[in-house]
Amino acid sequence: MSVKLEKLTGCKVKLDFDIDSKVFDQAIDEAFEKKVVDVEIRGFRKGKVPREVFNLRFGEESLYEEAMNIVINDAYLDAIRTHKLEVVNRPEINVDFSTLGKGKNLKFTIEVEVWPEVELGQYKELEVEKESTEVTEKDVDEYIERIRKNYAELVVVEDEPLKEGHTAVFDFEGFVDGEAFEGGKSENYSLEIGSGQFIPGFEEQMVGMNTGEEKTIEVTFPEEYHAENLKGKKAEFKIKLHEIKRREIPELNDEFVKELEIENVSNVEEYKKFVTDVLEKEKKEASENKFSDDVLTLAVNNAKLDIPNGLVEEEIHRYVHQVETQANQYQIPVDTLLKFSGIDSLEQYKEAIKPTAEMNVKQRAVFLKIAEVENLEMTDEDYDKELDLIATELKKDLKDVKKVYSKDMIAPYVRIRKAIDLIKSSAVVK
Repeated sequence: MSVKLEKLTGCKVKLDFDIDSKVFDQAIDEAFEKKVVDVEIRGFRKGKVPREVFNLRFGEESLYEEAMNIVINDAYLDAIRTHKLEVVNRPEINVDFSTLGKGKNLKFTIEVEVWPEVELGQYKELEVEKESTEVTEKDVDEYIERIRKNYAELVVVEDEPLKEGHTAVFDFEGFVDGEAFEGGKSENYSLEIGSGQFIPGFEEQMVGMNTGEEKTIEVTFPEEYHAENLKGKKAEFKIKLHEIKRREIPELNDEFVKELEIENVSNVEEYKKFVTDVLEKEKKEASENKFSDDVLTLAVNNAKLDIPNGLVEEEIHRYVHQVETQANQYQIPVDTLLKFSGIDSLEQYKEAIKPTAEMNVKQRAVFLKIAEVENLEMTDEDYDKELDLIATELKKDLKDVKKVYSKDMIAPYVRIRKAIDLIKSSAVVK
């Protein structure tokens, strides 16, 4: 047998096979032994049909497909071992059928994606900006203002017309071409004017109305409106305004602070200190996360590699499985769950998640290459720590965890983490 290996890309190879005729003839014999077990011919016991009788009844050519599969499988696995290929996708097999037959050298090619070759760029001493973690007085005031707004109460307005920021309580009924349409009617509906909840022009035309006033407004449904029968249609809405309400935001005082029921916080001064601490923690986490994302992305983008489609598809499948699991937990169809995120179908979700999947694959390949170059390996101590963490997280006995999670399974994750730590620790903050 002769095998020639050709690199098509940084992540795909072509194997050109020329199998000696003796090997194929032997595979025909093996194919017969496998098939004859199930063969029944009158005058012979099942599985005991002589080769000559089998050939007369079925023809020796009936064994060629099985023999071919035996030869291809054995040759392919041998080539993987010989050339130390890390295959990441199903092979594409192309047989020259003119060479298929007894006494002939079988020729075929196999193209298959393999773990990508990575040409590293700079990954140490990368210059990256780090966001400030300083908390200003304005930050504290804005945070407290948001909290106060959350505790605001709606109070009835008696002596002024409806304006932006007010909440209107009203009845409405919509008509298209003089006919009422489904979903176009409601009573005592509450709407904050200026929130943009209704179609364009609706809320603006309500501004200036007084309590008890009735009004007919004209609007046009957007072309991208979700209801097909209303897209781009002109409509009239009859409105009756029952109440006008405004938000009454509580004052910042000790009494308000006590209502928040924060441990060891009972006055405004203590509350501002508490908010400052919260914001400092949030800013430090956000700054560290952005720094980490920026420096790791830079290291990955500095590298050159081809991304195997098989690994990307595998990553997409992982995301899809997560969505399917979540949908199953909620007992709703996957498409329904995706619609909550503005995605119409599973296929659209797959397209949307593809860039993320590609980056995940690229990161894994680059980080493992860095680990290889830097000789970053998993020690026995590393392995034991990982097992402890897994056992704690899964609430399982350490011995049981060790049976499932081998060193080969854990090592890539540890090596990737060490590569990430190296990139981050060597980074230069601008």
